[in-house]
Amino acid sequence: MGVEIAFFFKVHLFKLYSPNNLEVCLKYSLVLLFLIVTHVHASPNCLPEISIDDFKTRLQNVREEFFPELAQETIEVVTFRSDAYFLQAQPEAKSLFGKKVKRKYNIRLNLKLLECPPDKESLEAILVHELEHVKDYTGWSAKKIISHGIKYVKSLQFQTDYEHATDRKVLEKRLNIGLAGYRVWVYDKLDPKNYEKKRFIYLTPEEILGH
Repeated sequence: MGVEIAFFFKVHLFKLYSPNNLEVCLKYSLVLLFLIVTHVHASPNCLPEISIDDFKTRLQNVREEFFPELAQETIEVVTFRSDAYFLQAQPEAKSLFGKKVKRKYNIRLNLKLLECPPDKESLEAILVHELEHVKDYTGWSAKKIISHGIKYVKSLQFQTDYEHATDRKVLEKRLNIGLAGYRVWVYDKLDPKNYEKKRFIYLTPEEILGH
């Protein structure tokens, strides 16, 4: 988290003290305050561990509140372990070649998130992000999903454009604080290489709170 504050100062310090733009000064001061408060209150211990059933309940609550159009879709939770990825939304490959109404979608959950979860608002925001992906998949043909997947893997810029667009959909639902909080949480779990990659591919906390 300390590196997050240092990065913010490096990039935005001149904006914080812009004498000619009070609005810019206020905006970036609020972002800095968020980062400092998050840092001060960060504990070396995680929040209490949650069960996979707790996670599924939270996922269902988010689905009902924000995505009533997904009520009839089959969405399952599949677990894995990773040092770089914590949540992913994917269509189940074998279900792509049947009828669209029979498709299945997976929310891939890193078990480390259950063991050291983000706060409620942060988890809600990132679940909205993942369900935005599922919503996209439900409207696409199998051919488009496969084409999208190939482009996503091959082109970092394509991946970044898509993830930024998805983040902006989360912000349209006024979940700025939660999404920024999730990014702060996940940055703390990454090695330097993956930290820089995540900052590039997804909106950063300062971009989110300055939106």
